[in-house]
Amino acid sequence: MTAEWTRVSGAVASLLLGMPVAAVAQTATVDTSLTPDAEQPLADTEGGDGQDIVVTGIRSGIEQAVRIKRDADNIVDVISAEDIGRFPDVNVAESVQRISGVQINRTRGEGRSVNIRGLPDTFTLVTLNGRAVPNALNDLFAGVSRSFDFSALAPEFVRTLEVYKSPTADLEDGGLAGTVNIRTPRALDLGKRVLALSAQGEHESNSGKLSPRLSGLFADTFLDGRLGLTLGASYTQRRPQTQQIETGWNTVTEAQGVPLGGGSDDLNGDGVIEPNRLVRIPGLIIHDMFTENNRRLSGIASVQFRPSDAVELYVDGFYTRVDVEAVRQENWQNFAGAGGVLSSRTEMLDGVETATDFTVSNIDLRNGGRFQDRSGYIRSLVGGGKFEAGSWTVVLEGSEQRSRQTRDTLNIADSINGTARVVARPGDAIPSITYLDGFDTRKLDPENFRLLSLNGELDRLTTDRLRDIKLDVRRDLGERGLTALRAGVKYTDRAVYSDNKTLTISAAGVSQLFGGLPPGPIAGSFSAAPFMIPIRSGAGAFLGSYDGGGAFPTQWLGSDARSFVAGLSDAELIAVGTYTNDATGILDVQEKILAFYGRGDLSFGRLTGNLGLRVVRTNQTTAGVAPDLNGITVEVETGNTTRVPAAEPLRVERSYWDWLPSLNLKFEATDQLQLRFAASRTISRPNLGDISPTTTANGNALTVTRNNPYVDPFRSNNLDATIEYYFGQDALVGASLFYKNLESLIRRETSIVSLPVSYIRTTGTTMIQTDFTVSELVNGSGVDLKGVELYFQQAFTRLPAPLDGLGTILNYTYIDNSDPTQLTAASKHNYNLIGYYEKGPIGARVSYSWRSSYLASAATAPAMGRVNRAFGTLDASISLQVTPQASVVLEAVNLLDRDEIVEYTTGLPANYLDAGRRVFGGIRLNF
Repeated sequence: MTAEWTRVSGAVASLLLGMPVAAVAQTATVDTSLTPDAEQPLADTEGGDGQDIVVTGIRSGIEQAVRIKRDADNIVDVISAEDIGRFPDVNVAESVQRISGVQINRTRGEGRSVNIRGLPDTFTLVTLNGRAVPNALNDLFAGVSRSFDFSALAPEFVRTLEVYKSPTADLEDGGLAGTVNIRTPRALDLGKRVLALSAQGEHESNSGKLSPRLSGLFADTFLDGRLGLTLGASYTQRRPQTQQIETGWNTVTEAQGVPLGGGSDDLNGDGVIEPNRLVRIPGLIIHDMFTENNRRLSGIASVQFRPSDAVELYVDGFYTRVDVEAVRQENWQNFAGAGGVLSSRTEMLDGVETATDFTVSNIDLRNGGRFQDRSGYIRSLVGGGKFEAGSWTVVLEGSEQRSRQTRDTLNIADSINGTARVVARPGDAIPSITYLDGFDTRKLDPENFRLLSLNGELDRLTTDRLRDIKLDVRRDLGERGLTALRAGVKYTDRAVYSDNKTLTISAAGVSQLFGGLPPGPIAGSFSAAPFMIPIRSGAGAFLGSYDGGGAFPTQWLGSDARSFVAGLSDAELIAVGTYTNDATGILDVQEKILAFYGRGDLSFGRLTGNLGLRVVRTNQTTAGVAPDLNGITVEVETGNTTRVPAAEPLRVERSYWDWLPSLNLKFEATDQLQLRFAASRTISRPNLGDISPTTTANGNALTVTRNNPYVDPFRSNNLDATIEYYFGQDALVGASLFYKNLESLIRRETSIVSLPVSYIRTTGTTMIQTDFTVSELVNGSGVDLKGVELYFQQAFTRLPAPLDGLGTILNYTYIDNSDPTQLTAASKHNYNLIGYYEKGPIGARVSYSWRSSYLASAATAPAMGRVNRAFGTLDASISLQVTPQASVVLEAVNLLDRDEIVEYTTGLPANYLDAGRRVFGGIRLNF
């Protein structure tokens, strides 16, 4: 911890004293009033009364945030763009994590989703201009969910980002932990002409690649301020390389041995084979480099028309298209599929004897190169109108939104056998692997690899369609007592579908497509040599940031599937293979939601607030099939493809009501001291994939995973209290207390079931009866969560020049829960340290975000849970304004090049990921 703090403090000092930038997270509290998309323009910001008030730079943004927080009567944290087209971070999620009580989840180093107050990201509702957005843009390692992918939205399109920690009745339901609303700019709200341009280059340290980031935003008013037009476009390319080591563990009996069905083995090394002795052994160790070429083209458009002061009509559009070419070059070691056990030493971990020093013969080593090509889009069109008559305000609007993606993930599977030893003990960040008897040399000769198959997804389709219509009515009543009444209704119709199309081509079929392959190293096999290529890190060494003592290869051979299939059509591939769409893996869900709400706003001198009730009816229809678990097959030579046949069709229709009251109060004890209190009931519906009656199996790990269309939503009763003391125009110290009583959690219930399974190889099919760990989602007991947030911010304007440009924002969050073995994402300790400097044309921001370890997935015995170790990231940005319109900008993400480490709940290594450092440089123009 001391060394870490020294590196952080040194970097902060150097950047603050000599490297300027203008960007900082700004926290505020705002009220939502009845305007289009429930948007209340921020007080005293640009335009709105015919007189421009220019708000630019770090300090003015912080002063604005403090003023909004002080005046509002409901609890919301806000991050504002410093200027139109200039959001504080290159990724929207990276900004959110700087708010107290908020953490983010990363996918290969990039922020993708948000946790609020220690609850999973599925408990956070993310909306764009007040409404949920469909998202079918998932990769091979992520299923369909309700979580919004923050990388889908260009940060240049964000005007404000609001984090609601306590709801109001008119706020969209579904955010049990909270709601994050992203607002894009509108011309009539800005009240002036805006033209913002940005051109940057992004350098990825692991790949060594430089890629462009271009954006432009235009907004202006016409017809004497009655017509507003906003247009924005953005093109972003990323070419990262993430490097990682993944470790999987199997729990098998000595009678099952390795490989399964190959005969009994002495798995614990005591010299005696006890058929029923259960031993946890290393299953898979995968070294991989995931290289991507991501291209994203995005656009926003907004048209506003006010034919009179009482009427406003508007149309908002959002579009993003993603094209990804990626490849995962794997050094894939299947210890569970080895030919036999040579030696083993065990430790007792969580009541299971575990082989922590394990040597096998004829390990199944596969050096594949599974490519992932996917293309998709999100398209959103919203239209509506706002009508005012005296004390009445009515807003009517509707939307049509769609998202669609197709994906190919093909791999040429190859294999080589040899002797290997793995040592992995509790506390190790990675497993240490050693290749014996000359295997380390043989595996670098392509002539020693035999071809197994070509396999993977082909033209797999995912769609997400969302439609809604809503009506909001408000009546203003006065300035004291009951000041306003609001009521509304909203209907939402969402349908999600994902097929399960998979292609498998045998080695003979691949040889036919190739035009004849040479013989392989084993009689009757085909050589994989024509497809093998050397695999090395794009820049530097593989896992060059790792500083431990574990042994692992830094380069290997891998197959090049993309080059092979590039000249072949889908029809040619299908003609020589097996193309299936197994019904047990198809997701088909429709959800219809009807919501009503009523809300009253209150004001009694120094006491203000609101009281409301939201009533929601949810109808869900899921279609699928019941599985036949007695017909499981494993195609060993096609990546251990496991299939579960269908038994009969299954269709489930269900509905439920939820009553969601909310109360928000603010009391101004003095001109400087404010107290707040909130009470509410919130829900989050299960993940869409969780309520689909799908069943998957893994014949290598011996697991069966079943979802459940009958699981109930998560429901929580919440209390919040805050105290805020304002001791200057831009100075604030405060604390927030929160408590959540989750009435139930969706948990996995496990059982050990003996099932017949057929292992299919080119040499024949072996059927064995073996124990599978079957896990199924069920409604389980709930959990209580409580915590405190502490925050402080101040600009040190009283310091002598030039130090009077310094300022800071600090916050800390403590979270505790009653069931830490089940509740995921809950880091007990979280803090943010932000320092900034702004003086004349120079600005700088340095921020360090840290969270303690947290449960990533709960244990379902005998399978272990997963824990993410503590992680901190240092980000920085510098800026120099060279003209009134132009600034040169340099930004960095993960400046210290920290790696993400995951371990099992026993302390055994699970995953070690190096995403590298990202550096951005370029120019921004504002006119």
